[in-house]
Amino acid sequence: MLAAILAGLLVSIDALFIGVSFGTQKKCKFWHILVINIALFGLCILGYYLGILIGDRVDIELDLVIGIVFISLGVWVIASYFLFERRKRKKQENSKIEDSIDCLSESSQETTANNQEIKTDTNNNSKKEGSTKNIWLTGLFMSVEAMFITIGLTLTLDVTTILIPLTVAIAHFAYCTATFFLSKYLRKFPAMVGHIIAGSALIVYGIMAIVI
Repeated sequence: MLAAILAGLLVSIDALFIGVSFGTQKKCKFWHILVINIALFGLCILGYYLGILIGDRVDIELDLVIGIVFISLGVWVIASYFLFERRKRKKQENSKIEDSIDCLSESSQETTANNQEIKTDTNNNSKKEGSTKNIWLTGLFMSVEAMFITIGLTLTLDVTTILIPLTVAIAHFAYCTATFFLSKYLRKFPAMVGHIIAGSALIVYGIMAIVI
């Protein structure tokens, strides 16, 4: 039973860096964290029973499967950040080009000013939507990752107990909340570092699951 709690606390530590990612997003509020972690708790419970079901019925190389899953999740965490940033830069570049064309094509300064105001409002709404979308995508990743962690622990630990999903869910919430509030005071902490560290931690877990 103690082994289940310790394992859940250790393998959930990447939530520290996901919390930093949340904290560096200006649109992210604590209620986002609460909603995400409620969904995460449900997926952890689901993962626990899926782990029991898989363990009873499927004869596979569990360490290899779990290792591949963790490594894949780690690569996705790192890659998704750079893909998101690339899309954001492209949108900004396209917006600048459109603004330049509008300024050249408009003959009236008043019309240009009005269109520019509309364009600014549209861009602001687009940025707001994009930022909120990134929050929910990050939360979805964390929830799915916690579910796979729960499945992995249920399959690999000698003791099967409900403490496995409870520990994973509580640890994710505690780690994520702590660094979310901490990062509010450390605005200069780059989100890229949090994504790279969180992804690297998952990759290391995956390699350890395969090798050890």
